[in-house]
Amino acid sequence: MIPKKKSSRHHYIPQFFLNGFTNPEGLLYVYDKIQDIVLKNPRSPKAVFFEKDRNTLKLRDSIESSIIEDEFYSKIDDNISKIIKRFQTEQLDKIDFTIEDTAHFLFFLITLFWRIPKTDFAAEDLIDRSEITSRGIDSEVLRNDPIFRKVKRVDVFKHHVDEILNHSKKGSKWINLHQSNKEIYIIGDYPLLFKKTPILFSEFNEIDFLIAISSNRLYSSTVEKLENFSEINSAFYNAAVINQSVRYVGCSNIETLKRSLSFYKGLKDHGLVNSIVEKTFLTK
Repeated sequence: MIPKKKSSRHHYIPQFFLNGFTNPEGLLYVYDKIQDIVLKNPRSPKAVFFEKDRNTLKLRDSIESSIIEDEFYSKIDDNISKIIKRFQTEQLDKIDFTIEDTAHFLFFLITLFWRIPKTDFAAEDLIDRSEITSRGIDSEVLRNDPIFRKVKRVDVFKHHVDEILNHSKKGSKWINLHQSNKEIYIIGDYPLLFKKTPILFSEFNEIDFLIAISSNRLYSSTVEKLENFSEINSAFYNAAVINQSVRYVGCSNIETLKRSLSFYKGLKDHGLVNSIVEKTFLTK
């Protein structure tokens, strides 16, 4: 039996999700935040929002495994991709936000949250502070093992889900999709925008949040019904995503990307970065 070839490009924003932000040629215009430049040529989703061997396990005798990426994350992506595709393309009046679809989407967002570079520090801190018991192996040796830490990182999302199921406050939220006839939304490497930062795992679904699922659709989950999401709100949303991104920001439209960057930098120059999120959610 021929062993499956190890993968190396490990996308922390899945390619199927990025497809919702591509132009007719299937490409994204990309802003590199670290270098502070818009890349000269648009890129395919395959070429951005990944880290080489991010989820590779380096075993003994130079043997490497990408099982976390190829089996675990791949299956999660396969299971949610059809739902997100429907959210991205189906006529709004034909989309029924069933409990099952909403739960699957929330589960995907939790795994995405613990998959991105933005949460690397938080995940490392959780592993450093976690209680580890093992037979025959020193707990600190195990804690500092690179393989153990990568596997444990994957386990964080399960704990997150358990905390939501066991400790979240009871109550419903309004789910909505906001449609624009123009390509006005960007995608960043931390695309999920909370009204306020969750402190506890259980707060993840209690706090209002937004996430663009395509260049012209935004998903909202709010305690109070959110209906009138204007282009001004969208401009602040894009600025917030740029602000919280670590490395990459992408867009289907080069002018939208440049305009969003200009707006964000103007807010930053005037010391208004801390008010971006508040103004994003201010729709009345």
